[in-house]
Amino acid sequence: MNWYSFIFSEKKSHRLQRHLVFWLLWWVYFAASHYHYEQSGLQKIEFETWNFPFFIKSILLLSIHVTACYYFINYLMPQYFFKARYIALVTQILILGFLILLSSYFIHKTVIPFINSAFNYKPVIADQNIWWTSLTSGLLSAPKVVSAAAAIKLLKRWWLKQKEKERLEKEKLMTDLELLKTQMHPEFLFSSLDNICLMVQKKKMDSASMLLLKLADILSYILYECDNKLVHLEKEINVIKDYLVLEKTRMGSSLDLDVAVKGEPGRKMITPLLLFPFIENSFLYVDKKLETNWMNLEFQIDSTEFTMKLINGKTSETSFESANENAIAKAIKRLDYFYPDRYELKTTVEPEIMMTYLKIELNESVDSNINSIYNTEQIAYATT
Repeated sequence: MNWYSFIFSEKKSHRLQRHLVFWLLWWVYFAASHYHYEQSGLQKIEFETWNFPFFIKSILLLSIHVTACYYFINYLMPQYFFKARYIALVTQILILGFLILLSSYFIHKTVIPFINSAFNYKPVIADQNIWWTSLTSGLLSAPKVVSAAAAIKLLKRWWLKQKEKERLEKEKLMTDLELLKTQMHPEFLFSSLDNICLMVQKKKMDSASMLLLKLADILSYILYECDNKLVHLEKEINVIKDYLVLEKTRMGSSLDLDVAVKGEPGRKMITPLLLFPFIENSFLYVDKKLETNWMNLEFQIDSTEFTMKLINGKTSETSFESANENAIAKAIKRLDYFYPDRYELKTTVEPEIMMTYLKIELNESVDSNINSIYNTEQIAYATT
């Protein structure tokens, strides 16, 4: 059993263990600081002997704390505190404090003298101020342990909410990726198939087979290889280049396309389909009515950094708000999650030009282990 299971597990054995540890620690503190001695108002304090009668008396007083604590955290907090019923909560706390004082007084007045006589035990100080002793051992001690237990419960509640929020965010990112895999524009897919069919009819078999292979590579990549959290950067770039070739074929001479890759991808990894939304977004500015549209795409790969510069022309009538903002927003969320403080994104929009600049720090030593972590998370989601 690890520490996380010990603190957060709802398994009965784990809960029993941590509650026993909590009350054992409190009993040691309480016995040493409150009932290890007999008090008599403002008179001199003398310590009491640790013996069996003392153990019984401390356990009896501890039972008051246990009852008050569980009543507060299991009933008052859910019914009043978490529902913001603060006036009723204060009233209940005052009633609880009064009952604690009466219970402590009853034990000191009736039960403790009986225990002393049963074991023929004579306290260090025979004449005690019962009310003062009841006040210190009951009303002044119980709120300490109740506050400690309530603080622990609130911290656990906050921690579990944060973990649940993170889990939901991870699930949302996974869902977004699945949606992204299915969001390939039908126009692109069917136009590519139409172009391939047209080339077959014109008996341009070499071009048709080349386009068919590129389309198959794209679909295979999206359907099968994007299930991992990371893919090889070289493969991501090659799929993007295949996508652009198909788009260029679909648009023909109306698109002037220039793609450059500088540097070697090596063993670098990247989150799959992270770049596609920005490239697809640039095609939303392409005006088919124009004779020529242009797009320049450059990938720069350094030792620890990957940079994408995407520049494309646009007409002054096309507004930035008309682009696929939802896909871009999801891409930014994925960047925030997978590359926190490790990326830089700039978008510049002018009347006739738009530029997207994305720089990501790729750390092979860190990123190479992420796929195994991701697979573990997927298993965890499947079992929850």
